[in-house]
Amino acid sequence: MKNYLITGGTGMVGTQLVEAIVQSDAHITILTRQDKTTSHPKITYVNWSKSDWEARVPDIDIVINLAGASLNKRWTKSYKQKIMVSRLQSTQALFELFEEREQKPSVFFNASAVGYYKPDLYRTYTELYKTLPFDFLSEVVYQWERLARQFESLGTRVVIGRFGMVLSKEGGALPMMKLPYELYVGGKIGTGRQWYSWIHIDDLTRAILHTINTEEAQGVFNFTAPIVEHQNLFGYTLARATHRPHYTWVPSLALRIILGQMSTVILDTQKVIPNKLQAIDFKFKYPDLKIALEDLVH
Repeated sequence: MKNYLITGGTGMVGTQLVEAIVQSDAHITILTRQDKTTSHPKITYVNWSKSDWEARVPDIDIVINLAGASLNKRWTKSYKQKIMVSRLQSTQALFELFEEREQKPSVFFNASAVGYYKPDLYRTYTELYKTLPFDFLSEVVYQWERLARQFESLGTRVVIGRFGMVLSKEGGALPMMKLPYELYVGGKIGTGRQWYSWIHIDDLTRAILHTINTEEAQGVFNFTAPIVEHQNLFGYTLARATHRPHYTWVPSLALRIILGQMSTVILDTQKVIPNKLQAIDFKFKYPDLKIALEDLVH
């Protein structure tokens, strides 16, 4: 039996991962910020805001670190600090936990984001591209990945998953993107030419487990579908899936005024492809946006 330790296990991605892992011969310890119990024989919750949390964590084979404050809130000065600190503190706490233990995890999976890459209408990014921080989100990603790589010094295989736009009916971007169409006001945003590097939630969870279970998988992986879409075509495809029109236009300036700095995740985007996932023979169930949206909407 493999012992998993998961942070962010009650979030959108974490919940689906837990459901997949418990189908196998495994036990999962989920770190939370509140007291939580369950009758499930394969799941244990540990409140790591308490002083004795380390003693309640058993020997662990695989760590999946998904902890971090949501990006889907207005980025005030205080909330930007929460976005950064929530990721760095949790990752550092995990490293210090296993640094003191004789048994080290064999695999450490750390979530990240395609916000690492500079916004560009013409460049296609693979995992080979390297850059330094250029804005707030890239700084968060850069520092988060830097701390995650500390696990390599423990002899642990580190996998860093740079998530694209995760499409799920349970949360994330899709419900917010659907709402204008349900109100018959969906359409082009800004120029409509910005890239949306997306991934279906089922493919994301399968890809995480695939990298964990593939011995040669190491380092950075782009977790995006192989076919990236421009925003305007993405919206048109969503309109067809919801049987609604796609005809309005929201100017970039209006969106930046309404959302503030958070608008960067909608307007300042990148074309990111999953070269390394495909190189380790991962098969996408939803490589095409039309198929993915039809599954999620219906």
